[in-house]
Amino acid sequence: MSNSEIIESGILESYALGLCNDSEKLEVEKLCADNALLKAELESIQKALDLFGELHKVQPKPEVKNNIFAQLNIKEPNKIDTQVVQLQPKKFNYAVAASLALFGISLLANIVIYLKYQSANEQVLALSSKNTQMAESLKSNKVKLETINTELAFISSVETTKIPLKGVSKSPESLVMIYWNKQTKEVYAEVKNLPQATEGLQYQLWAIVDGKPVDAGVIAKNSSDSVLLKMNNFETAQAFAITLEKEGGSPSPTLTEMYVMGSVGS
Repeated sequence: MSNSEIIESGILESYALGLCNDSEKLEVEKLCADNALLKAELESIQKALDLFGELHKVQPKPEVKNNIFAQLNIKEPNKIDTQVVQLQPKKFNYAVAASLALFGISLLANIVIYLKYQSANEQVLALSSKNTQMAESLKSNKVKLETINTELAFISSVETTKIPLKGVSKSPESLVMIYWNKQTKEVYAEVKNLPQATEGLQYQLWAIVDGKPVDAGVIAKNSSDSVLLKMNNFETAQAFAITLEKEGGSPSPTLTEMYVMGSVGS
């Protein structure tokens, strides 16, 4: 038989409950000795029974002891006197014994089934949680993909002007791309290469409008799912530049801290 057929046969539960005959016990022990999966399944059943016993153990009521002594027709140990008591043998009721045995087998079998159900239920909950996480991850990836598609459509539009801001003498290797749609007035920045801003400082974009620098927004320091950074909208500008300012931005640019600059149409 396959592992699944052996497990579904219930012989492992019977072994754990002590209901197997000698040949069945030997068969189970041999199977478990040769098969790690069956051994693990048997250990799981035994642990489940131990756990159930610990969770549901109860102390017998005092009257149970009294009933036992009454059935045997003897006094409790602390009340026994020196008188010899002649115990009368009682006839063994096989029907009652058989009923109790069947009840015990049924009860223990139900315990095993219940514990397996609990274990299966926990696995279902774990899978449900994992599926929820996967669904959330899929939703997040879908949003990222939609953002990328929107950005690609924006930068590839014939209405979008691409303005490379090249590094000045302070940082000749720096490069930032500006994408400006004059119809929608939207401006996006793509940082290609800029030195890491130190603590307390942040890069700021400026639009040169009629010869004067106008704040176009700060460059976000934290990483983003988006490749493009949304900046302030502009209807007209002749050039763009980026300076390093105090964190949060400055009302006017620090010209000695200019890193890149580029003219519209250059």
